[in-house]
Amino acid sequence: AGICEICCTYPIEYTKTAMQLSTKTVSAGDVLRSTYQTSGLPGFYRGLPSMVYFAAPKAAIRFSGFEACSGLLTGPDGSDIYKLGKMKGFIAGLGAGTLEAIFVTTPQETIKVRLIDDAFRPEGPRYNSFFHGVKSIVAEQGISGVYKGLFPTIVKVSTAQATRFGVFNFISPEMRDTPLKAAASGAFAGGVSVLLFQGIDVVKSRMQGLEASKYRSTMHCVQEIIKNEGPMAFYKGVGPRLTRVCCEVGITMSLYGEIVKVLDSFWKTDP
Repeated sequence: AGICEICCTYPIEYTKTAMQLSTKTVSAGDVLRSTYQTSGLPGFYRGLPSMVYFAAPKAAIRFSGFEACSGLLTGPDGSDIYKLGKMKGFIAGLGAGTLEAIFVTTPQETIKVRLIDDAFRPEGPRYNSFFHGVKSIVAEQGISGVYKGLFPTIVKVSTAQATRFGVFNFISPEMRDTPLKAAASGAFAGGVSVLLFQGIDVVKSRMQGLEASKYRSTMHCVQEIIKNEGPMAFYKGVGPRLTRVCCEVGITMSLYGEIVKVLDSFWKTDP
């Protein structure tokens, strides 16, 4: 289901990333026209393998990390040992997002962003495929080459997951007790996370692109964007990203609830 969702919505992700990488003001329509004219429909799926190959480990680490962190905050009898209340979902989501960013999201996003950025080289794309791109990056820069923008990725993913899990769990259980209600609640939680932390996603994309070397640090990247493009540049690609994240989180939260119900019929998954 996750792979199906990625394949259906990836052109939106592609458009968002291309808008964020551009230092000029471009619209989604500009990206769509340019890509279609140069590469046709397949052009909108450049970088897709990085999302597909990492989909399963990404989801596994995200939800197992959330359950593990929730377990650390819960007593053997199910009590809230730190008296966090509704904040427990935010804290557990923060931990889950950090683990996801370190082990999966940073290499996944670096590869995806570089493959998309490569498509807009004036002299033409250099990477022939996903594997050729990964091989070239690692051969030239070592394994650290796929870990560009680690800090902003950790900040982005941890805050996003904290917000998504936190907002989702803050919503009354009666408002998410069916798959459709859970999907709507998940979409709302995803939308909130995008609007709050879109700027971090822009900085992450810039630091993972082909011109990442011009930024000395995360703060230098932030300063350069403000100086050269203004504060509104931090909301580049917000429309496409909002659309995709609402779909993604709605689907995953709905499926997650149903999967937990199945697992609970065999053993207790809730600490």
